[in-house]
Amino acid sequence: MNKQFNFAIDCGKSECKYVGKFNGTLHLKKFKNSVIEIDDLGAEIALNSFNVEYEGRNFLIGDMVGDNIDYELSKQNHSHRLSIYLGITRLLEQAEKAKESIAFAQINLAVNIPLNLYKSQQKKTEFAEYLRNSGQLIAMSVNGKPFTFRIQSILLLPEGLGNVYQNMDEYRDKRLLIVDIGSLNVNYLELSNLVPQYDKMAVSTLGINILRGEIAETLSSKYGTMITDEVVEQIFKEKYLYLDGIKQPESKDIVEKLIENHLQMVLNYAKSRKISFSNTSVVFVGGGSVLLQDFISKLPFAIIAPNPQYANVLSFLKVLEAKTVVKA
Repeated sequence: MNKQFNFAIDCGKSECKYVGKFNGTLHLKKFKNSVIEIDDLGAEIALNSFNVEYEGRNFLIGDMVGDNIDYELSKQNHSHRLSIYLGITRLLEQAEKAKESIAFAQINLAVNIPLNLYKSQQKKTEFAEYLRNSGQLIAMSVNGKPFTFRIQSILLLPEGLGNVYQNMDEYRDKRLLIVDIGSLNVNYLELSNLVPQYDKMAVSTLGINILRGEIAETLSSKYGTMITDEVVEQIFKEKYLYLDGIKQPESKDIVEKLIENHLQMVLNYAKSRKISFSNTSVVFVGGGSVLLQDFISKLPFAIIAPNPQYANVLSFLKVLEAKTVVKA
């Protein structure tokens, strides 16, 4: 009988996080979710980049690909599915290193689904079958190495689940709001006694890439030069804009004001959807919360989850393990 594995994947617009457990040890990693189709790759494959062959086509995924974020809310597309399959192969490779048999592996997969699709059973069914490849065998090669697997079952979980199921005793009797700041979207998920509230699920397009764009545009106008999103990424780390090696003292105040305004917009959007912060534990997760942690920490009613970039995917695995028994 083919080996079964429980894998969890949180595939966002900019990064794909994946986790599995081998010999009792968690394997938790991520790669840049940028995908392009290629004809003939002449360059050496860089670290955390992957040459993927699937269905007779070749793709390059990861750090070697520039940012090419899809600004559609839907994730039911070929590139997104390909990244999820790549995440599965990364976990299978780790399983092989742990002396597990991976040929024709059977995968029980927990994966994220946008909140707007999670509310519709029809959309969930369509998305699940699309990812499962209708239960057919999936064959692909990654950097020249072949993999074959079948997605035996799929558990779709709402984006923005956060760390709630890693800390169930802490949140069991609480009203909880998870604010998940991603690259494109911000997900708001309210839970009462660990149960997601259907009417308190919301999505805004106020992700961190929108803030990067606002900062780049403002600084470009202020200083009369082109400021790219990549430069803004450095400004997040260094606090100031440097032009020709000279620090621009005013840039820090400009950037901080833009960040404060953006964070206020994130909170106001929740309020506009009748999501209350009263008597509620507010927990921020997602990669965007790491970049904004200095500003989120000033909010008296909010905390940032431990390991916020991986909070969702770790909860996904916890739920999957509770629902699925793996057979050797």
